Amino acid sequence: MTAMPYLRDNWEFERGDLSGFSTEGLCRVANTFEAFRGTQVFHPVSGNFFAVLDDPRKVDEDGARVVKPRDPMPAALSHLTFTPDVSGQTTLAVDGAILECPDVTIEAGQALWFHWAFLRFDWSPANDFAMFAAYEKGAAQEPLYKAYLAQSLELERQQRWYTNWEAFSWRPTRRFCGSLRWIVANGISTSIPLPRPGGDARPSALLLDCIALA
Repeated sequence: MTAMPYLRDNWEFERGDLSGFSTEGLCRVANTFEAFRGTQVFHPVSGNFFAVLDDPRKVDEDGARVVKPRDPMPAALSHLTFTPDVSGQTTLAVDGAILECPDVTIEAGQALWFHWAFLRFDWSPANDFAMFAAYEKGAAQEPLYKAYLAQSLELERQQRWYTNWEAFSWRPTRRFCGSLRWIVANGISTSIPLPRPGGDARPSALLLDCIALA
């Protein structure tokens, strides 16, 4: 497995920042990250840093977002609503965070690999989710490929607050040139027809590490 050339030496976020990427919403690097109420402490898969998308700690006593003047606004993600969710209904996405790597080339026969973990900090009828998407050049609206990595309702049914680190791979069937996006969205499932006060409250988090081509 080799590092992606366009990321140079930051494919494991070892520069201690997000250089090589663009972001929307709250994105940062970290050495550790705690799951809900400290039930698990995550460490890098390799090296000293990993990426954290969105920040569930920045909420008030009611669980609603607190955005300070210098903080970036959450990414608007309503266009990523998906059906069906784990309840067989629709998840209405609200906002969240995006990490994007532009100008990516993956040759035919190569596979993209990365490690991810999803941490929920909310409960029904919330259905936060994480996804990966690949957009070809000139096709900014509809991805060539997308995969939903996790959703909070599924974890809730399993009485879990987080996944473990998981490995994911994508092998395009032909040469790919475009942008890669990792997304965590704050959402609600329509399986429970009750309004959720502060629909953009208490976001979940997506952790990323070890992005590479093989």
